[in-house]
Amino acid sequence: ADGRKRHRLIAVAVDCHAAPHSPRAAVDRQPPTDESAAMAAVRWMVIMAALYHSAVLAAMCRPTEFLQLVPHLTPQVQSVLQDRGISSPTPIQRAALPRVLNGESVVLHAETGSGKSLAFLLPAILRLGEGEKMLVVAPTRELAVQLANEAAGLVTDPSEVQIIAIGATPLPQALLDARVICCTAPEMVALIDLSAETEGVLTEVLSRLRVVVLDELDSLLPIETVYGPRAAERKRSANKQRPEPPAQQLLRAVFESNMEPQLQLVAASATVSRPSRLKLERVLRRDPLGRWFTSSLPIVRPAEIANLDLSTISRAVVIPSGVRHYYVRM
Repeated sequence: ADGRKRHRLIAVAVDCHAAPHSPRAAVDRQPPTDESAAMAAVRWMVIMAALYHSAVLAAMCRPTEFLQLVPHLTPQVQSVLQDRGISSPTPIQRAALPRVLNGESVVLHAETGSGKSLAFLLPAILRLGEGEKMLVVAPTRELAVQLANEAAGLVTDPSEVQIIAIGATPLPQALLDARVICCTAPEMVALIDLSAETEGVLTEVLSRLRVVVLDELDSLLPIETVYGPRAAERKRSANKQRPEPPAQQLLRAVFESNMEPQLQLVAASATVSRPSRLKLERVLRRDPLGRWFTSSLPIVRPAEIANLDLSTISRAVVIPSGVRHYYVRM
């Protein structure tokens, strides 16, 4: 009896919204069957379960650990991290975020795919003040575009990120308005040489830099490899005769144009070889202001690697014991 009464109430409620004497009203006057009511209940339970699981997943993906490392994350950045499914920092991010945010000049050393890009992009962008800029130098156009896409989600307006690479030359005003400039070194150097034709726009841009990032350091500052007798002497001679790589020319242009005493430099690579680090130190010592003259850049690694004695770990290719003749004099 209670079920029939409930059906009559539903029929009356539907009938109030139906046109009088309409076929639809006649159909709605018929009480729903027990089967249709059961199906409606099942559909309602499925919808509620889906909403519940969505809420649980959203709570799990909240970047709470990022907020502990970087307390001033904007709601937009939190939303971007959540949309990407990033709920907790990777080991290199956990090690690098506080130090880069603190303004330290460091070298990030972690394997490819470990999250190095976010480890330097996020804190460096948060450090930028009004009118200040960040320059990210990549060895290839593809990597520059990838870094620009990642940085675009961390700024208020995607137009604040500009790319200087093959086939991409922003307008002068776009460069002046940009906060993050991702570039390849040869194209950036070529554009600097033409800055007289663009009324010194690039000189103005370089003077406003607060952070410079060298991604894939080993590729940006390559080292001549020499083996055999007197290898060290011939290596020094070859490196002296070799023309400056574009990234080194770009750093020299930055040093000449930028007078910021707290200019931050961050290098990142999956290998960070000792010759590349020494070459970077030699380049930085040429800074007229001597901003990095007294000390070398510390290396930041994930905690589980930083606590290891890397000198005890063999990283060279080991010749199998069954191979006896592996050297042939040419």
